[in-house]
Amino acid sequence: MASLTSNPIAAAPLPGTLEKSGAAGVPALGTQAVFTQSIGASLLVDSTTYKQALFIAPCGGCFIKELWLSAAVKIASGTNTIAFEKYDASGDAGVNVLSTTNIDPDTITTTEGLQLTLTTTTTNLVMDEGDVLWATLVCGTQGTAGQGYLVTGVAIVPTLL
Repeated sequence: MASLTSNPIAAAPLPGTLEKSGAAGVPALGTQAVFTQSIGASLLVDSTTYKQALFIAPCGGCFIKELWLSAAVKIASGTNTIAFEKYDASGDAGVNVLSTTNIDPDTITTTEGLQLTLTTTTTNLVMDEGDVLWATLVCGTQGTAGQGYLVTGVAIVPTLL
């Protein structure tokens, strides 16, 4: 099919699908980036906070689609929390990506992954180039020390035309 213009950009097969062109900043086209990262030591230590970078946005318009949490041995009892935040490239305070501020990491089942409920605030899930998704695991006094905590996530990375 012949193009109506000699301008190769105007003749793009899917005009308007450039970076951040989707609704509310969500990319219109993209590929899934699946990332898996352990959080903390293999055997978690009482009264210790573990921070872990999970994903760095390679371009603007990346979208956090899913987060899953699992463990080989789940934490039992104590006051323990895990939070997931998006930090912008300037390193300012994080923005929560969960539907709640944090969750109790002993709510998981060790034989399967727990899909976390993400915020409904779309802007909290959209990442600019260089933004980082972080996990913060806070271990109190554990009745049973957790082992092998693992996060798997899915981010949509825009296809840049």
